[in-house]
Amino acid sequence: MTNYHVIAGTWQLVSSSPNLTRMTVQLFLCRVLPDDNQHVPRLLARLDNEERDRAARFTFERDRRAYAGAHALLRHALDRAAGHRAWRFTANAFGKPRIEPPSNDIRFSLSHTDGLVAVALAHGRDVGVDVEASGRDADEATFRSLVLAPDEVSDLDGFVDRPGRLLRLWVAKEAIAKAIGHGLSLPLKQIVLRGEAPCLTSLPEQHGAASEWWLHTERYDMHWLALAARPPPCRVERMEMTVADLLTD
Repeated sequence: MTNYHVIAGTWQLVSSSPNLTRMTVQLFLCRVLPDDNQHVPRLLARLDNEERDRAARFTFERDRRAYAGAHALLRHALDRAAGHRAWRFTANAFGKPRIEPPSNDIRFSLSHTDGLVAVALAHGRDVGVDVEASGRDADEATFRSLVLAPDEVSDLDGFVDRPGRLLRLWVAKEAIAKAIGHGLSLPLKQIVLRGEAPCLTSLPEQHGAASEWWLHTERYDMHWLALAARPPPCRVERMEMTVADLLTD
C-alpha cells in the first residue's frame, strides 16, 4: 500500500491523493529487493525498447533490478500526475532526461541504488533527487580530490561519522547537479554545503543564488537521500510504495 507524507519542517502523514501543482514537489520512493527479481520481467514490460536494451546490458542482477524499478516508478509517478500514456523521453546535452514531447512543464529526476529507487516530480521548477546505499565505501582521499570544497574538508573534523558525512554531501551535491541539469559535468567542488544538515552556501553564479534553492537530506533506513528544488516548493509530498504497487496500474 502506498503511504503519503508531507515535508513541512518534519515528515507528517497525510491521506489525500497526490496532486501535482506549481507549488508542490512529489517524491516517490520504492524499495527494490532481491525477492523482487521475480517481478523484473513485468517491470521491464512497462519500459520502451531502448530502456529494455539498456537494462539487458547490466552485468549484475541487482543493477538490472534497480534500473527496471526506477524507470517503472517514473512511469507510475507520471501516470498519477498527468494521466496514463505511453511516455517517451529524450535527454539534453548533459544527459538529463526529459519528457518528449513536453507535457505541461512537468520536470522529473530519478535515482537508483542497491535496494532503493526514487523519482521526484515538479511542475515548472528544477528538481533533483539522489539516493545512495549508506554502506558504500566512502574513500575520503577521492572525495577530497574530486568532491569537497576546502571549507567542507575543514568541517570533516567536526563529524564522528566521517563516511556518513561524505555520503550525505555526495547525495546532496548530486541532487543539486541533477536539478541544474548538468549532472557530474558540473564541478562538485563548486557546490559548497555547510552545517550539520547540509545547507547550500554557494554554487557557480550562472546557476542562481544559494538562497534560490531548497535542499533536504536524510538517512532513510540503509540509504542516504537528498532532494533539491529551485525555487523552493511550498509543499513536498512523499509517497512510499512497494514493487507490487507498480504492477497494479
